[in-house]
Amino acid sequence: MSAGLVKKQALIIDDDDHIRELLQVLLETAGFEVDAMRDGIDAVELKKDYHVILLDMKMPIFDGERLTDYWKLTQPKILRRVILLSGYSRWSADRDFGTFAIIAKPFDYLELLRLVEACSLQTQATCPDSGHVPVSERCPEYPGMA
Repeated sequence: MSAGLVKKQALIIDDDDHIRELLQVLLETAGFEVDAMRDGIDAVELKKDYHVILLDMKMPIFDGERLTDYWKLTQPKILRRVILLSGYSRWSADRDFGTFAIIAKPFDYLELLRLVEACSLQTQATCPDSGHVPVSERCPEYPGMA
C-alpha cells in the first residue's frame, strides 16, 4: 500500500457468529480491514480508531443500547461512526441513539454497503481532533481547515 492511502477500518460487534462472519466477508470484499467482537462489553474501550462500526442492538451481556449510552457519556464522537443493526425497527425508530444510521434486520446487503461507504466517507471528512465538524465547515480547533 502506498504511503498516502489509508486502509479503511471497520469493527463488527454482533453475538451471532453467522452474521459476524457474513458481515466480515462483505466488508473485506468492499476493501475494509475488519475486526470483530462478540459483545458490546468487548468494545467499551476501543484500542484503535474505526471508520465504521456495525453494532447489533440485541446482545446477551452488553447490548447496543447500553454501549451507545456509554459512548454518549465517554466518547460521543464514536457514535457518528456507528451503524446500528436492529431486528426491532419500530422500537429503534422511536429513539435517537446519536448514531450515523440504523438499519433493520434482515437487511439488503447493497443498502448496507451504501451506508457503510457513506459513513466511512463522512468519517474521513471530519475535523481530525474530534470528528464533530465536516471539513467543509470551519473547525474551531483547526482554523486553517475548510
